Amino acid sequence: MKRVTGTDEWDAITRRCTEDLLVYLALGRFRRRPPISVLPLGLQRDIRAFFGSYSSACRLADDLLFRAGNAEAVDEACRRSTIGKLLPTALYVHRSALEALDPLLRIYEGCARAYLGEIDGANLIKLHRLSGKVSYLVYPDFETDPHPALLRSVKLSLRSREIDCLEYAASANPPILHRKETFVTSDHPLRAKFARLTEQEEKHGLLDDSATIGTREGWQARLSDAGYTLRGHRLVRR
Repeated sequence: MKRVTGTDEWDAITRRCTEDLLVYLALGRFRRRPPISVLPLGLQRDIRAFFGSYSSACRLADDLLFRAGNAEAVDEACRRSTIGKLLPTALYVHRSALEALDPLLRIYEGCARAYLGEIDGANLIKLHRLSGKVSYLVYPDFETDPHPALLRSVKLSLRSREIDCLEYAASANPPILHRKETFVTSDHPLRAKFARLTEQEEKHGLLDDSATIGTREGWQARLSDAGYTLRGHRLVRR
């Protein structure tokens, strides 16, 4: 089969399966890993094929799990990530892009989710690069609003287990998002639409001096001063 199809695709499948298994086994520590005999037969065969033995796979998964507690390792994984929006203190990714991340970052986020459970409506994840924290951000209209407003933020410190919650439902001036295409993977069905809007806004200088447009009022003032408004994901003259 490899002579006919080539090896690249098979190598990519092997890599993805290996990473998925490591993440699965690493996070399985929180639920007590089952013996291999109770795992589905296909999973048993994958483990033996890719790792040789269950004990070897668990040992590698444990190494990766403990590395997720190393701030320098997390920071390095964030800096080399081709997925998400990298800022000086954090990497922001859309929930749909989590499985495309480096296994170390998937485990880092998975540790937070194992402690918090699912945060209702959270669709943007902020992976703090050095502080050992993970934030879950709720943007209810991410797909339909060109610059969605933050409704709720839940931040967990993996080191102290402290939880900080912020609500913006009653705020007249909540934080908003720009450059939505940077949070999703290249094959996201709406990425091209998001990117076209960003190109329009960059062309007209609307994203310059980003420190003043991070809130709804600041952004509306920028649009008004420049003589533009938004019609869906399209910039138009007022």
